[in-house]
Amino acid sequence: MKILIIRLSSLGDIVLTQPVPAILRRQFPDAQIDYITKNVYTEAVEAFGCIDHIFVYKTKDLFLELRKGKYDMVIDLHSKLNTFIIKTIVGGKKTVTYDKKPFLRRKMVKGKSKQQIESTVGLYFSALKKFGLDAKYSNPELLPKSGKSKLPANLKSSNKVVGIFPGALHQTKRYPLEQLAEVINILPEEYNFVIFGSKDEMKDSAELNSSAKREVTDLCGTLSIAELIATMNDLDLVISNDSGPMHIAAALQKNQIALFGATHPILGFSPMNINATVICKNISCQPCSLHGSERCPKGHFDCMNKIKPIEIAEESQKILS
Repeated sequence: MKILIIRLSSLGDIVLTQPVPAILRRQFPDAQIDYITKNVYTEAVEAFGCIDHIFVYKTKDLFLELRKGKYDMVIDLHSKLNTFIIKTIVGGKKTVTYDKKPFLRRKMVKGKSKQQIESTVGLYFSALKKFGLDAKYSNPELLPKSGKSKLPANLKSSNKVVGIFPGALHQTKRYPLEQLAEVINILPEEYNFVIFGSKDEMKDSAELNSSAKREVTDLCGTLSIAELIATMNDLDLVISNDSGPMHIAAALQKNQIALFGATHPILGFSPMNINATVICKNISCQPCSLHGSERCPKGHFDCMNKIKPIEIAEESQKILS
């Protein structure tokens, strides 16, 4: 049997697809399971530990290769126009698309529905049900690559290394930097802090670093995804917004604190991790967006501003005590 899974972006969404190929590998141990994604995310898919071949989206001769694959099952876990085109070109014996529940999510954002989505992973598993596989979904799992960790040697012996991820794709998902700096300043001296993020977030990481009244290690913009996963695996606690790294931390089963602003766990984005602490103020206008936006529609940004630094600091100490 030959199976092709399609998810082109983004980092957190890709991590959340991991249980799909994992269950397929258990159900069909001899199957060839391939995955197509954008080049920047291939190392995340490699960390699944159950994929035979990764195709890079938009590379030369890609569609010719896919057409030759003669796939028995094609599973679209993205449901966009470009993935519809991919499915059409591949021409698998059977093709399914997951139910992303866009209308329900829109109603939830507009405050017109009290329903909750337990997890995006559950939505991905709706595609498997269309194949007649009624398997119960599990939490995502990632396998860090040996030797890839970039955690400085002087921190590896510490049992209180905290990773800080100040970024997120949109502004209304980001906890204010000045308040995040206050969290760092409140916590005891024996805590060691490492700032992470993409190259696009280097300005924010520099601002956070300069606002902290103590030494902070800044690795922002320096790590590949494989290095990020391995380095995060060496941390004792991860503090992040609702973002891709939040889902990586969950897939590594790390102690974590996840901060929700414009989005909300009820949309299916909560970290799937028994070691996760979610801080969400559940104010009346929350969620105001499915994926975040560049400014608070109400102008007050209470969803994040009402999360006080002392609350995060106390949760951190509770976790690491």
